[in-house]
Amino acid sequence: MVTFSASLSLCLYELPPTGSIPSKRIQSVRTIARAHDSPVHVCKADPTSTYLASGSADGVVKVWDIHHGFVTHVFKGHGGVISALTFHFPCDASSLEMPTMRLITASVDTHIRIFNLTSSALKSADGKPEAVLEGHVSVPRGLDISRDGRWLISAGRDSVVLIWDLSSKGSSSQLKKPSTRSMRPVLAKTIPVLERTEAVGFLPAEQDIPIAVKNKANLRFFTGGSGCKVRIWDAQSGEVLWKLGEEIEDEDESRQITNVLYVLTWLNLL
Repeated sequence: MVTFSASLSLCLYELPPTGSIPSKRIQSVRTIARAHDSPVHVCKADPTSTYLASGSADGVVKVWDIHHGFVTHVFKGHGGVISALTFHFPCDASSLEMPTMRLITASVDTHIRIFNLTSSALKSADGKPEAVLEGHVSVPRGLDISRDGRWLISAGRDSVVLIWDLSSKGSSSQLKKPSTRSMRPVLAKTIPVLERTEAVGFLPAEQDIPIAVKNKANLRFFTGGSGCKVRIWDAQSGEVLWKLGEEIEDEDESRQITNVLYVLTWLNLL
């Protein structure tokens, strides 16, 4: 478990095995007193739990080696507070090539940036983003990647969801290795959700979705925000498939959704 505090410190804890009750207080296995120069607003681990990305209020993003506790990458140049981030690391068991790990960030300047985390890309591009996506007109608050690594979804306080196709790639003179292809995302769809969105994410395959919504296309996502309800959407048609939460005539700010965490085991119980 990783925590960032208002004192700017980063603490890493090793949790006891499931079902066991610790006999004494759990101490951090590593503490970094000044992880950032400003408070951290967002953080996320990569799918392999090897790296941790953190974004602070001064627009700096750092990537950490979780097990060794040191910084592997520092990315600057964001136009303000980091509002969301996610890793792009598609793993195809049938492929013999090592996938490229990327970090996708968003900030209050409304731009989404894609950074290539390979050493060759960083050395030749000086840590500059591989691509900058412009589509939102207000701060993006949520980012997620589909399981196959092709689709990026973003949503924010401009009340729209944008779906980007990441499969479009082109050669880049910035990268030394000719086999390396830079990412050139294309905006595939814009879906008006009619609420300021604070959380968005893709849902897994059809077999993991409740029966009530199984009659639609495969690509689905959820949103949560000022509408006080969680909505599940069909990405192809842009239709709402399912709603979670009570109907509220007037939006109550105290009941607005600020984050959504998808838990697979919970949905399997429905």
